[in-house]
Amino acid sequence: MVRLRLPSINYQTYLTASHRTTDKGDHSRKKDTPNVFRSSFRIGSNLVAAGLVVLSLVTVIVLISAGMFNRHVVLDDIGIDCSEFQNYGRQCRLDAAGFAPNTCSAMEIATTTAAAWTALGKRLALQWHATSAAPYYVTTCIKGSPTAGNTGWSALVFLAGYDAFPKCQPSGAQEIAGLAQTETTVRDDYPNGIYMLAVFADKTMGESTVHVNSDGTTDLVFTNFTRSLVTVDGVISADNDGINTVEYSYPLGPRYMIKAFAYTVMLDITPRVDNSTPWTNVGRYSKKAIMVSWDTGHTVSNAAELVGFQLVLSLWAVALTSSDFYVTVTGLRGFLQHKPVMTFDLLAGLERRRLLLVVVALAVTPALLYADVARIYRGTTNGNLIWSLSTVLVGMFFTFCTLLVMTVLQRIPSPAPYVLTFSPTLFAYGTIIGIVDVWNLKYAAVAADFNNAPFVLGLNVSGVMRPSGAYTTTGIRTTVQFMAADTFLALGICLTLSIVYSTVRRKLARGSLLLSVGWTNTNGFLERVGRPHWITGLPLEQANAIKIGNKLFCKPSTQAILGFAIVAVKEVAEKYKVPDSNKSSTVRPDSQAPKHESLLVISMYQLVPTLCRVYRLLPSWATPMLVGTIEKNAFVAAKNKHIGHSHYAHSRGACVN
Repeated sequence: MVRLRLPSINYQTYLTASHRTTDKGDHSRKKDTPNVFRSSFRIGSNLVAAGLVVLSLVTVIVLISAGMFNRHVVLDDIGIDCSEFQNYGRQCRLDAAGFAPNTCSAMEIATTTAAAWTALGKRLALQWHATSAAPYYVTTCIKGSPTAGNTGWSALVFLAGYDAFPKCQPSGAQEIAGLAQTETTVRDDYPNGIYMLAVFADKTMGESTVHVNSDGTTDLVFTNFTRSLVTVDGVISADNDGINTVEYSYPLGPRYMIKAFAYTVMLDITPRVDNSTPWTNVGRYSKKAIMVSWDTGHTVSNAAELVGFQLVLSLWAVALTSSDFYVTVTGLRGFLQHKPVMTFDLLAGLERRRLLLVVVALAVTPALLYADVARIYRGTTNGNLIWSLSTVLVGMFFTFCTLLVMTVLQRIPSPAPYVLTFSPTLFAYGTIIGIVDVWNLKYAAVAADFNNAPFVLGLNVSGVMRPSGAYTTTGIRTTVQFMAADTFLALGICLTLSIVYSTVRRKLARGSLLLSVGWTNTNGFLERVGRPHWITGLPLEQANAIKIGNKLFCKPSTQAILGFAIVAVKEVAEKYKVPDSNKSSTVRPDSQAPKHESLLVISMYQLVPTLCRVYRLLPSWATPMLVGTIEKNAFVAAKNKHIGHSHYAHSRGACVN
């Protein structure tokens, strides 16, 4: 009597060849179409997932080259600068003695202390070379993010006109006699704050030079503009330092403190003006287009530790996914050759890859710091690049942390053999895309909030004291704190949608809302690896098992999803080769099957190291433990058995009970 052998290597979970070897004709070919689509989707999804893991490693290299941990660059986005000017006052006249009496409004004078306002007028008169015969027309503007209302960071800008009051936002080029900006700052001698004034004079300050940023980009900067300090009592002194702001951020704690700073600069944007420029201020005599901005920079404490930390963890994460990548590429190669291949969904099995979840979550944790740095440089090319990379990693951080929480929940025993299910693919990709989208929508607000830290001296703008540079050392609100509500909302929506999608799909296909996992107790392999509780994304539908008689067999693809790989001693594996797709793939009788040859079940993490014989230098007792063996499709748990030094080959495995 010929007894049929249960399908082992000849069994294929998802047949991807253009046809099955069968005599059923076109009907069989139609049944293959969904399997081809499913296999191609799973292969593509696995490659994307592996790419996201590699992204953490690539990001470290890119960010180091972009100056993530020590950087300075001039903010030179003309479009952003033009959008930040708001009208404030058009009444002041400036003569040789300063602001002419009874010309400035009470609101303008109240922006600083009265003594400081008078001193500012005298300094402007001196450096703009004002005359009593032809007083300048001085317009005041508030510079700050328009989305901040009347509460965010601000600076006071003075525009001097020869014949009329300049406009804060003119149409096209506007002729001016001078431009100045007043902010506040803190110095060692003035811990309670002091006003600072940066001045450009059309008649005397037209020289510019090339300024090289730390990332290699360049800007034209006026060389002879002046900076002054003005105390609240009206005492004036030259400012040889020029630093405006110093801020501290602690997204990863005080050990990895971000120290950000800014120096006020006057930019010569004359060569950059074109038809796309909304408007410009141009000196009558210098013929130079002027823009006031900042040379911003930052340092990160103990940055070398962060670099080493992320490099090690990123390489570890790549190593942990190398086996999944190997199996996926093997499947892709067979798929492209129209051969039967075993495919699996890596994302569906992430909840069983706890070590990978921990390593990836830790590897992308520095992204919380990167986002804080990126917002400093909004409006610069590399700043936007850093932000984009950071948001992807932040999305990965929250996705993997959520899955980690699920794994903890799954270990809590439940009273019933039913679990709620979710779609891991929809949740993972949806959460990452959702968080990236939400964070990008709030990029401008997050950047503006960086300058809304607690301060010791501000500017009184329309009766509201607003920050302008004299910040305390207590630290600012981090990007994660600012985005917490939106982030958790996006995460919650994506998780809910993934649960609803999976539940509705089951209801339509199976007629039940919950997944019954009680049947897994009848399968030796599934009982050994343990069933989930409360919620899962694993494909543990009983319909996904192979039923023969009264036994349910676990497919090779499910074994891979659960985090296990099958190997065999190389000589044995040769007998388990995949048949050519053009040859018969019928099940082989026992009389033709190899006798007493076991397949070995190992952790998926160990597949590539085992195939590469990485462990041959170790004593046998120090090599990884075997999970078990598959003998005649029956799972036998291993007890104190190690991989050893044998030469193994990867096997697509066998259905197992």
